Amino acid sequence: MTRVLYLGISGTLHPSESTYELVLHRSPWRNGHRRYEAVPWLSNALARWPDVQIVLTSTQVWKHGLPAVLEHLGALTERVVGFTYEDLTTRVVRQVRTRSGTTRSVRYSDEDYWRMNKGDIVAAHVEWLRPDAWVAVDDEDILWPRGSADHVCIVDGCKGLNDPAEQDRLLTYLTANFGPGSEQ
Repeated sequence: MTRVLYLGISGTLHPSESTYELVLHRSPWRNGHRRYEAVPWLSNALARWPDVQIVLTSTQVWKHGLPAVLEHLGALTERVVGFTYEDLTTRVVRQVRTRSGTTRSVRYSDEDYWRMNKGDIVAAHVEWLRPDAWVAVDDEDILWPRGSADHVCIVDGCKGLNDPAEQDRLLTYLTANFGPGSEQ
């Protein structure tokens, strides 16, 4: 059984700097927060579901490279099986309809990828990977496809998963989609 957590980074594992500054008019880093501060909590929470794999959905991976991001993920690193940008632009071949009504196989181009919102990116990845169960956790709350509401845990981008209420929300989604898991 393949179970996947689609994981955003900024706004999820730590506050989104731009959102935090826009809403609270100060830097999260000068207000006691640290980058990747929720990694220990998420690692501990996922211990109940040892077979859950992680696909990163963040632009941090595209910007800094996968090895640089993995350095910050601690025990979560062993669960990471990919990231959406690389998977969709280098591994996925999809069928598209041409103007003449025929279909052809094409890859997602960089332009295709960057035109999509987070919901479409995750939906395309789910369609390609076809996991048995999946949950996405992110702070981006717009334009998720119909039918994804039971799988998409939207957290407050100013708090991320360091906040107990956001932790409870994600645990509810994980349990609903992956089952109760094993006791820690």
